[in-house]
Order: sequence, then structure tokens, then C-alpha cells
Amino acid sequence: MLVSTEWLKNNLSDQNLVILDTRPKTMFLNGHLPKSQSLTIEQVINFDQYGSNLVGDKEKISSLFGSLGIDETITVIVMGDSMDPSAARILWTLLYFGHEKTHFLDTSISELQAKGFEFTRKIFSPQPLSFNPKVTSKIRIESENLKENLNNFVILDARTPQEFMMGHLPNSKLIPFTEGISHTGKLFQEKDFLENIFSQNNISKDSEIVCYCMHGHRAASLFFQLLIAGYDRVKLYDGSFVEWNGRHFPLE
Repeated sequence: MLVSTEWLKNNLSDQNLVILDTRPKTMFLNGHLPKSQSLTIEQVINFDQYGSNLVGDKEKISSLFGSLGIDETITVIVMGDSMDPSAARILWTLLYFGHEKTHFLDTSISELQAKGFEFTRKIFSPQPLSFNPKVTSKIRIESENLKENLNNFVILDARTPQEFMMGHLPNSKLIPFTEGISHTGKLFQEKDFLENIFSQNNISKDSEIVCYCMHGHRAASLFFQLLIAGYDRVKLYDGSFVEWNGRHFPLE
């Protein structure tokens, strides 16, 4: 799931590699890796009547990913910064639509120039391809399903303690996504560190886990922290608190 800066240096010339920069567009335009492309979180979501940030529909995603030069033969590297969960939400979207050859760069974009990477302002235009989505439904859960099966899941809240205290989903545990991100230039803490976080919260690797936050972005980061730690039965509730509260479902 994670590739190193050394791997990236050795593969930059690969014609079957697409690099996605998930920072805000203005930051991308100010300087980015050659041949990398901007993809912001707003481009991969749909807003519903509650303001929820739901996963985009198949047609929208097919057109978007195809325009970025992605098909089943392409390896995709998603880059971001550790405090910004956009990279995680975008990578989750790629996985949800069946693109398994997708990885994080394990280093924050802000660290790349110090590691010898040159940046440019030149915009790269890829050759469009045909992206054929194959939905991986096991990594997502919708509100009605979650509501009817609350007792069957370990529900993890990736928000802040303050947000959690103002109201949270029934039986949920608070694990802020910031506990698992790195402060040394990488995106995430090491596997052992992450395993320790979850074991201290008595989360078994046999559990069915659901992650949520306010809009599903921070929860996507927690989703990948769990995968890195060796948990493989994890779902994202992309509707998250905004949808749950908007539907007037029960809170604690």
C-alpha cells in the first residue's frame, strides 16, 4: 500500500504510472512533481441534501479517472500531506471502484524537495483512457445498513474529543485520526505503533469495523491506519456524522 521516495525516484519514467497530487489546487499550481496531476477531494464526492460527502457515482468517477489516464493497466501513486486526509479519501475512492494497483507515497509532499525532487509549474496533459469501475462494496457501508446492525460492528469515531463529546453514534469509540499520522515527514505512523493504538482500545482483528467522522475524510485516514496495522474487515461510512444527524438517527 505504501511506496517509498526511493521507489518513486526509480519509477518516475514509467509510462504506466499516474501520480495524483491531492493538495488544494492553488498549492499544486505553485509547484508540483513533473507529470503529476491535481485531484482534489471535491472532485470525487457527491453532496446530498444533508451536505454529506458521499462517494461519487460510477459515471462521474469513470469519466474523471479516465481523463487522468487511468485504466486497469496503470499503477496510481496518491500523494498528500499527513495532516490533510484528502489523500486517504481519494485512495479509498480508487479502491472502492476496484483499482487495486493504487498506493500511497509514504512521504508528505512538503518533504519531497528536501529529498532532491524537482518541482515544476508546467501542467501535464495525459492521454485519456477508459476506466471501468468495479465496485468493492465490502469497504463501504450505508446509513440504513449501519443503523440496523449497530451492535454487529466496532464503530470508530475519527474526530476530535470535542466533537465526540457534542454527540456521537451509539456505541462508538473515539480514536482521533491524528493519533496515527506521522510528525516526521511521513503520512502514517509505523505498523507497530498503529497496532498498539488499536490494541490499547481493545479492538480485535476479528472485528467488523466501521470508521466515520464528520464528512468521511478523516475516517478514510483511520481506515488505512487500520489496514496498515493488519485489520482487514474495515468499512468506511462515507455519509458519516453529517448524514446520520441529518436523518435524525439516534446519537449518544
